[in-house]
Amino acid sequence: MKTKEFIITIFFIVTSLLVYAFFPAKNNFEQVAAALIFFIILPFLLNKFFLKKDLSFYGLSLGDWKQGIKWSGYSLVGMGIIFFVLSYYFGFLKNYSVPTFIVGNFTNFLFYEFVISLFFVFMYEFYFRGFVLFVFEQKIGNWSVLAQTGIFCILVFSGMGQLSIYSFLPYIAFAPFAGIIAYKSRSILYSGIVQFVILLILNVLVIKMAV
Repeated sequence: MKTKEFIITIFFIVTSLLVYAFFPAKNNFEQVAAALIFFIILPFLLNKFFLKKDLSFYGLSLGDWKQGIKWSGYSLVGMGIIFFVLSYYFGFLKNYSVPTFIVGNFTNFLFYEFVISLFFVFMYEFYFRGFVLFVFEQKIGNWSVLAQTGIFCILVFSGMGQLSIYSFLPYIAFAPFAGIIAYKSRSILYSGIVQFVILLILNVLVIKMAV
């Protein structure tokens, strides 16, 4: 990536995240619409009319499946240890909550996990691991894993408001692991699957504790 393209893309990332963080979304529909625009549509438009990279550049491909499976396995073990410690010493599972409408209703549970949750997983993976990570990688190599993690954490904490930190912990804790998986495999497929599996397992555990 040329220096001019890199600088313009970084400006785009900073600007879009700032606008998104202060975007006056009033309800859930507007929040989802804003996320869709800033995290998916605008990056696609930037690529189409300016960067003109193949979508595989952003990890939208199978990539190196051996590396993907290998680092996905390591990450699942790492996340398991992290959440065991958080739950045992800090009561994570007791404080982590799920939407009440999915408790005791299997249809709602499936809709939430395979539509709503999956949408946000794809959105975060595409933007932070696909777009941000692989753009930064052109200039700073494997430090891009930390860069995308830092940018993601800044966005989360700036927009968290009155929400509990426990709601965002699965995304925050997995961000560096997701970056490593995507960086090693050159694909966001594997990091996305692992993120989804982690959220699914956590939600099932919390629901079982609630009923």
